[in-house]
Amino acid sequence: MTANQPPENNAPQTPAGPPQAPPPGADPAFAAGRPQAPDAAPPGAYPPAAFAPQQPPAPQKKSVLKRFLVTIVGVIVAIGIGIAVRSGVFDSPSMKAGDCVQQVGEDDVKVVDCGSAEAQYSILGIVEKQSQISARMGACKEFPDTTSVYWEGRNKGNGTVYCMKKL
Repeated sequence: MTANQPPENNAPQTPAGPPQAPPPGADPAFAAGRPQAPDAAPPGAYPPAAFAPQQPPAPQKKSVLKRFLVTIVGVIVAIGIGIAVRSGVFDSPSMKAGDCVQQVGEDDVKVVDCGSAEAQYSILGIVEKQSQISARMGACKEFPDTTSVYWEGRNKGNGTVYCMKKL
């Protein structure tokens, strides 16, 4: 090969000039040897493979920061619920005014029928959210007929004071 000669090309050369119409029966999508856009394809024809639809992107994994924050929020909520339970927020009195009780053991009572021989005390009133010390120091002063006081709650926390009268 010499410097003045163009490189050999084995591809057939097309003469310069206006583009020619495809021969009858030829696919118009490939006119003049070049594919056209898929919207130029005849109705019902499949688009060329080069214009095939792309696969949707794979879902992204949750970020580490987002998982960390969700975990921290969960821990904070669990701690808050634990504190509320320990402080007696969800406690409700197990007895109501007018119930009759029987003493069971040294420091427990159970509700019994007021007409039964087991009834020892009648509950005159209830004072909630009181410490055990305040139960002994006059939490039932608004119920002057009180002869006995029963406190129910958690140690070193608030509880419920039952002001009772001996039957």
